[in-house]
Amino acid sequence: MLKVDSQPNEDRTLTLKVEVSEERVKPALESAARQLSKRYPLPGFRPGKAPLAAVRRQFGEQALYEIALDELGPKIYEEALDQEKIEAYAPGALTNLQLSPMELTFTVPLKPEVELGDCRAVRVEFTAPAVSDEEQGRVLDSLRERQAVLEPVDRAAQMGDQVSLDINGFLNEGLNPSDFLLADKDVSTQLDVTVEWPMKGFADQVVGLKTGETKKFDLPFPEDYANEALRGQPAHWEVTVKEVKSKTLPEWNDDLAKSLGDYESLDDLRTKVRQDLENQAKRTSDREYGDKVLNEVVTAASVKYPPVLLEQEMDDILHNLDHRLRDQGLTLEDYLKIEKKTREAFREEQKPNAEERLKRALVLGKLVELEGIDLEPQDVLGRIEQLSAMWGERADEMRKALNVDATRRSLTVDMLTERAMQRLMAIARGETVPDPAPAAPPAESPAAEQSSENA
Repeated sequence: MLKVDSQPNEDRTLTLKVEVSEERVKPALESAARQLSKRYPLPGFRPGKAPLAAVRRQFGEQALYEIALDELGPKIYEEALDQEKIEAYAPGALTNLQLSPMELTFTVPLKPEVELGDCRAVRVEFTAPAVSDEEQGRVLDSLRERQAVLEPVDRAAQMGDQVSLDINGFLNEGLNPSDFLLADKDVSTQLDVTVEWPMKGFADQVVGLKTGETKKFDLPFPEDYANEALRGQPAHWEVTVKEVKSKTLPEWNDDLAKSLGDYESLDDLRTKVRQDLENQAKRTSDREYGDKVLNEVVTAASVKYPPVLLEQEMDDILHNLDHRLRDQGLTLEDYLKIEKKTREAFREEQKPNAEERLKRALVLGKLVELEGIDLEPQDVLGRIEQLSAMWGERADEMRKALNVDATRRSLTVDMLTERAMQRLMAIARGETVPDPAPAAPPAESPAAEQSSENA
């Protein structure tokens, strides 16, 4: 039996000191000596046959113990956990080593401790989303715009026309290449006061020009422009009109509606456009309302977790960012160079975001547990079918790819989180919800799942 001393810490870790007997240390050192002398044979000895003392003189204690601990350390750690009946929530770490007698000190991450307030008493004002006639009208106008007829005209450009332009834009009279804002040819744009590309007021300056005419003009950047360095500065523009086209919009009728998609009539188009807008408004409203409700619950909760979970959350943020950047032909390292930041500094910047994400995940995991929210196996299979169907002819291929243990676990966490959020929002709106189900095995939160995958 191992001699073990364990001390709990405030940060949901356990300091585990384990004294290792000489009977366990010596064989491990001898094995390490064989490995070293096999890899680096000593003069006068066959590979792997040099005695421990000779190897110690040649390579030193540090090299021997490093190799010995690669094999002995994990075994001792697992034995100590089993002996003391300690459940590690994530991989532990060797934090200190005493050689004689050998004593290994491990830091063991423990399960997060989450204490929720009275979630069933949470109330957050809710306003049902509404879609205005104006919003519906804008979508319908956009659909009709796609069917507009463009015809070249021999006259000066007017508001509403489509024009083709050669454009040069720069600052400071264009003395330096870095001063150029835009240099492009045959740019097609619509003259509309609501269109602020390339900047507000540009369309007004083009109105009145005929094909082949050139105009030079200045426009100041607004004082509230997103790029602070450009606020108030004049932009110098040189524009040549290459072509002017008038735009004629078709009249609304059933035939136009049918040409726009799977619509039976103009009334059917209007109905379905409103339904789509209402569904979109509900999704947006649910997301924003859910954030408010969850923030209330997280604020009232006490959440303690081992530091390794926060490190894993920051790893996840950086990994996801790198993945998105690669889709754009960049890497995280490229991005950091552009931002002139070190990886360490950027990682530290992500800490508040990581802390918020982790707390929300742990709170939702606890809510799933307390409310007894559960899934049936067919629920997850149904989600897999739903996701697979989106791939059309490749549905069978995608179904097989998704129906694996890791993906099923991930989908289970996602679906439990969704159900927890729906339950929480219903409570916050004052709706009648089912009583908590009988105690079930604790559900894994996203943070818990990530930890188990990294173990």
